[in-house]
Amino acid sequence: MRSSFLAPLLLLAATLCAQHAAAQTPDAPQALKPLTADEAFGGVAFAEPRLSPDGRYLALLAAREGRMALSIFDLARSQYVSHLRFTDADIAAPRWVGGEHLVYTLAQRGQSRKTMFRQGGLFMTSVDGQQQRKLHATVNDWLASGLRRYTWMRPLQALPGSEPEFIAACNDVDKDSVDLYRVNAATGKRQLLTRERPARTRDLVLDTHAQPRIAISDVAQSTERVVHYREADGRWRELWRYSATRDDIRRPLSVEADGRLLVATNEGRDTVALREYDPATARWGATMIEHPQYDVAVDALGDEHGELLHDESSGELLGVRIDAARPLFAWMDARRQKLQALVDEALPGRVNALQFSNSPQVFVSSRTDTERATWYLMDSRSGALNPVLNVRPDLDPRRVPATHSLTLRSRDGQALPSHVLRPPLAVAGTPLPTIVLVHGGPWARGAVWGDAGGDMAMARWLASRGYQVLLPSFRGSTGFGKRFLQSARGQMGLAMQDDLDDALDALIARGDADPQRLCIMGSSYGGYASLMAVARTPDRYRCAVAGFPVSDIARLLSSGWSDVSRDKDALEFWIDMVGDPAKQRAALDAVSPRHQAARIKAKVMIYAGVDDPRTPLEQAELMRSALERAGNPPLWLAKYGEGHGYSLTANHGEMLQLLEPFLARQLALPLTAPID
Repeated sequence: MRSSFLAPLLLLAATLCAQHAAAQTPDAPQALKPLTADEAFGGVAFAEPRLSPDGRYLALLAAREGRMALSIFDLARSQYVSHLRFTDADIAAPRWVGGEHLVYTLAQRGQSRKTMFRQGGLFMTSVDGQQQRKLHATVNDWLASGLRRYTWMRPLQALPGSEPEFIAACNDVDKDSVDLYRVNAATGKRQLLTRERPARTRDLVLDTHAQPRIAISDVAQSTERVVHYREADGRWRELWRYSATRDDIRRPLSVEADGRLLVATNEGRDTVALREYDPATARWGATMIEHPQYDVAVDALGDEHGELLHDESSGELLGVRIDAARPLFAWMDARRQKLQALVDEALPGRVNALQFSNSPQVFVSSRTDTERATWYLMDSRSGALNPVLNVRPDLDPRRVPATHSLTLRSRDGQALPSHVLRPPLAVAGTPLPTIVLVHGGPWARGAVWGDAGGDMAMARWLASRGYQVLLPSFRGSTGFGKRFLQSARGQMGLAMQDDLDDALDALIARGDADPQRLCIMGSSYGGYASLMAVARTPDRYRCAVAGFPVSDIARLLSSGWSDVSRDKDALEFWIDMVGDPAKQRAALDAVSPRHQAARIKAKVMIYAGVDDPRTPLEQAELMRSALERAGNPPLWLAKYGEGHGYSLTANHGEMLQLLEPFLARQLALPLTAPID
């Protein structure tokens, strides 16, 4: 392999670097600038690289005239063969279906309210761009149709030897189920593969003949899931059933050629592991992948965790990405294990994600906590690693706060995996004004080391401005085993809040946090926890920032405004984990910030979406009214057209424009340069 094959890509990266050279001359260490909003939250010049199954082409998204376009580069001929761009939408999630066709969907990167519904759908393009086809409707198509229910189609795997056919999941048969189709990308014709399947099927697993072999279904108005196995004669039989909130998990992920299943399970152990199971004899086999501290492939609720690593052509499960303290890649065959170790040795201290093809070509995306991804191509025969490009060449990594992972302890001995970010030039051991950044969910995984977006992006933006930022994983956070999850049952506003206090106490005891300059913030559940924190300990925090918050738990679950209260399955889950508003109203009110507003002394900022379906605007308005009655009116921002999060860049920027001076006033830091 010659690195000159990639000359057009390298030239494009070099051009981008040159464009930013004047504005991005390396700063002297004493004059590092805080991250701008674009640098912390903005997109990259290149994204989502996909190596074709035969290793000949590289498909990638590239920023062109304000939109993410799809470009296809011929590695054999060392040239681009096609470019595809929409003026009113971004291309997203490209995926190969054979060696000459790709499918993709549309997205919006926050540009305009006028185009915000131009997203979704499924489209096909040939490598040369000459063939184009819409395979499934977009959100705009759905709105224009007058249909009451939105449907989607998601590609699952290609069909080797049957190009350009692929298997796709779709929810168009009934609202409570997912079905599988065999789709011809070139003609748009499709064949339903699941005419006979269990009711309320939420997930399906194919065998090596691309036939549905496993179906996982829900039991109405409960947290119970049922795993079904299809016999050779086509009959479905029940293998297992379990409660997603109370029982051990047994979720099949793959059907091997010999008929054995690869099952994600925590039966007899704390963390979920990947084990073999023989459905013919009902016997467990070897444990294929496990980790003593982190769930593998699936969390203790039975939901996917980390990433399943499949062969793009056959759909075979090759390994998993484990979201440990730093992401790990666990492959099930010796060849890939060896190549992963080879790359990790060549690029130490980085997260190195590998894409394999049927050729010797291996694509490597390598990143750290302070750098966006750098791409490489490796020849698996020689081990030669050739750089392709840096996806964010204009960002000086010295200006990006590093992420320090540590395990703190709760008062009852629970391990609290956490991340801490400090300003790049902060002196070790110096107590800093500290912000506790609480993740949403709450039954979700918080930030992972090296994340580019989400809470980690906010933490970098804050830390670059002089704050220490603590991102704790409190009980109920997923991915850390079933004991950690189950210890959160009935503890919203109680032990879950204690964990936040205990993690912060540990930083103060280390001498890293200034106990007189503390703030807490977060969105969704993080907004709830921030409000609850300043109500429980009125003299601890100077401020709280609550985005899209819950302020009245009982009302959230009973009002009918929230999609949680309207969805009987979701409501059952919340009642099981938090409490029943019909039976435990007083207990829920006692841990609802709205009813504790008179105790709050800290300054509060609240921001919300007027059209939020998850935590309706009334939740934020009830909190605002309660604080006003208590003589502590909050700083307020509510944006029309926004839901559970600010999707438009302008609205997110307006929130940051309010947030920075708010924090600076409360924690007595000078303002930084204007936010762009």
